[in-house]
Amino acid sequence: MALPVIYQLSTMVLLMVVGVILNKRNLLSESNAKGLSIVLTRVAVPANMVILMQRPYSHEILVGFLKTCGGTFLLCSLGALLFYIVGKALGMRFPELGLFSGGGVYSNVIFMGQPLIMAMYGEEGLIFCVAVMFTCNVFLFTVCSVLFAIGSGKRKSVGRMLKEAFVNLICISAVIGLFCFVQEITLPAPLRDALQFSANTTVCLSMIYIGTLLAVANIREIFEDKLVYIFSFLTLIVMPIVTKLVAGLFLDGIALSVLVVLMGTPAAAALPSFAEIYGNDEKRASEFVFVSTIFSVVTLPLVAEFLCIG
Repeated sequence: MALPVIYQLSTMVLLMVVGVILNKRNLLSESNAKGLSIVLTRVAVPANMVILMQRPYSHEILVGFLKTCGGTFLLCSLGALLFYIVGKALGMRFPELGLFSGGGVYSNVIFMGQPLIMAMYGEEGLIFCVAVMFTCNVFLFTVCSVLFAIGSGKRKSVGRMLKEAFVNLICISAVIGLFCFVQEITLPAPLRDALQFSANTTVCLSMIYIGTLLAVANIREIFEDKLVYIFSFLTLIVMPIVTKLVAGLFLDGIALSVLVVLMGTPAAAALPSFAEIYGNDEKRASEFVFVSTIFSVVTLPLVAEFLCIG
């Protein structure tokens, strides 16, 4: 199982290098790269979530999908609690503690998880990937938004949080995709092809975007900070192990393996932007993203080999 992951990660690293080169040669600035993120989150990823559910209805898959949603929210909650406890033990206070706790479970499910799951389990695995993406998105705009905002003075009302959590393209696309799946609705060919073409850009654009983030990082300064190592260890090693132990009580097969892998992906590339919105430390968030992304090239094949089914 490790070989497909290594192959896919190698491909993704090459695309990241493209992003680094474009940034270093001033062909793709950091501000322009944020435009790539907008295209991904508002076009490519929503299109992918609809396309992935364009398949014959199966009651077994539907049950697995719903159980995966529940399992994802549970593991995100447990993960945030784990990071909070470790952060408190390290003497952190809000808002840094909020970033550490929320950022630890805001994994790169969309940008890195999707291509990995495709390489490992094909379209069947991607259906459960949609469940994880949907639930992580809800968790991000509810629990994580609260954690990020504590101590920064930028808390949002409950109504606004719920609106942002459920009234957004990712959640709406997941609901549309699930509805089409349950009702066995096949989209017209032109619409389906347009969505498919949009979805096909996800991997390339996401890795180039991450590359631009890595290009502006102060590598020496980052690797002198022990906190990024603790963060990466918890995110990349501890979280997939905890997921295997806890989710294994009610999930099995591909659904379980998908959740394990996705919970072991590095911090999301969008973490710095999200932290900035809530008045948190964007620089620290970038450091978490950078180091966990680098180490994930080694840890993800290990997770696939020892914690996932073949």
